Amino acid sequence: MRRRVKIFISYARSNRDLAGRFLDKFRDQLAPSRTYNYVFWRDTDILVGEDWHDEIQKAVRKSDVGLLLVSPAFLGSQYITRHELPRFLGDKAKPLIPVMLQHVDFERHDLKGLRRKQIFRLDSPRFRNPKSYGECIGNQRDRFVQSLFKKVELKLDSLFRR
Repeated sequence: MRRRVKIFISYARSNRDLAGRFLDKFRDQLAPSRTYNYVFWRDTDILVGEDWHDEIQKAVRKSDVGLLLVSPAFLGSQYITRHELPRFLGDKAKPLIPVMLQHVDFERHDLKGLRRKQIFRLDSPRFRNPKSYGECIGNQRDRFVQSLFKKVELKLDSLFRR
């Protein structure tokens, strides 16, 4: 029996297309997990006529972990900074999995409390620096999600198998 894991997806609206392509590949990688049954929630799940702020807050509360798709637009979003990030940072924070969707300058961007968190990027001896998903091309994107899958499973093992 696989453990059900509810994942809240946080991303900037302007990154919707790239986030969607990433999530499609990532879902494919997660689907055959032996240990976990992954259930994603993102803002596209909000039904027409519903109060979107209330639905987002409810989804955060019900989630087991937050998948934060970090980009300059994500860091610049006032809504994310005020209403989503505080739930995943601080004393009573829910577990988070920050993933670099687009390149962020660690020296010049305000990381909104994520500076001390390990943000996933694809690393390879062939790269001068680790890459965000958006910087990857072709098969590198497949390797990105494969490597992230392993890291996520290890993270969840540490959370749920104490």
